[in-house]
Amino acid sequence: MINKFEKQLEKWNGGVLRGAQAKLARLLQVSTATVALWTTGKRRPSKGYVAQMAQLFGLDEFSVMRLFTPVTTYPEAHPFSPLPALRDAQGPENAYSADNSAAQSNSVSIPLLSAVPLHYPAFTGCEVTEWWTLPRQRTQGGKYLLDINNALWLIKPASVWVDGKTMLIWEGGNYLLAKVQGQTLLAAAGQTLPTDEARPLGLVVLKMDYIG
Repeated sequence: MINKFEKQLEKWNGGVLRGAQAKLARLLQVSTATVALWTTGKRRPSKGYVAQMAQLFGLDEFSVMRLFTPVTTYPEAHPFSPLPALRDAQGPENAYSADNSAAQSNSVSIPLLSAVPLHYPAFTGCEVTEWWTLPRQRTQGGKYLLDINNALWLIKPASVWVDGKTMLIWEGGNYLLAKVQGQTLLAAAGQTLPTDEARPLGLVVLKMDYIG
C-alpha cells in the first residue's frame, strides 16, 4: 500500500509512480536517496523543499507538509523548526552556534547539506536539506552532514592532514572523500594520489549508513 506522499507523486507524474522520485530529485537538485528517505518517512523535507514541492504539485505548503509522517527514528530531526541561531551564525567569520551556544546543551542542530557548499565552509539556507539534532558528545566539532555514496558524513572543517582518517578533500577541481595513509590518499574505487596534490578541507567525525 502506497503512502500519501507516493500517491501525490503518482498523481503529479501523470498517474505513474515509477520514476517519479527520480524526477522530483532532479527538479529539486537533491539526491534520489534523499527523496527515498522522505518517501519512507525516515526524514522530512525542510521548509525550502516543501515550498518548492508546493509549486510543483499545485498545493499549499500546509497540504504538502501533511503528506509526510512524523519522523520517529534516531537521530531526531527538526526540519520545520531549525534553531535560528545556527542558521544566522553563518557570517564572514564562519562562526557556528554549535561552538558558541550559551546554554551548552547536550545536543546540537546540524544542517544536512544538499552538496558541498559553493562558498565552503560557509553555507546558505537554500543549501540545507533539513536539520538534525545530534548528541553534542558525538558531533566532536562536526559542523554539517553531507549525503555522499548512500551514507551521511558528519564533517568537521580541517586544514591539516590527519593520518588514518577519512577526510573531505579538494583535488583536481572536485570535492572527494579520501582516507589519509601517510603521504598518500586512498579515494573511492581504489584511486590513490599524493597528499601534495590535494588540499584538506574537513575531517569525517561520524559516518551514518542508511537503514532499510
